[in-house]
Amino acid sequence: MRELACRKCKTLTTEKTCPNDGSTELSKEWSGLIIVINPDRSQVAKTLGITKQGRYALKVS
Repeated sequence: MRELACRKCKTLTTEKTCPNDGSTELSKEWSGLIIVINPDRSQVAKTLGITKQGRYALKVS
């Protein structure tokens, strides 16, 4: 199954709801991928406002 991206927080998932914020606003149209292991030490995560470990899309349509 293709991964979906949450339109609110950009978390990638194969579920029907976002595991990060519970949103059902998911999109098949996304690009770019960032995997955050340690958000407290990641400058990229801080710049993007990511506070939890996980897989995120860079752009969601």
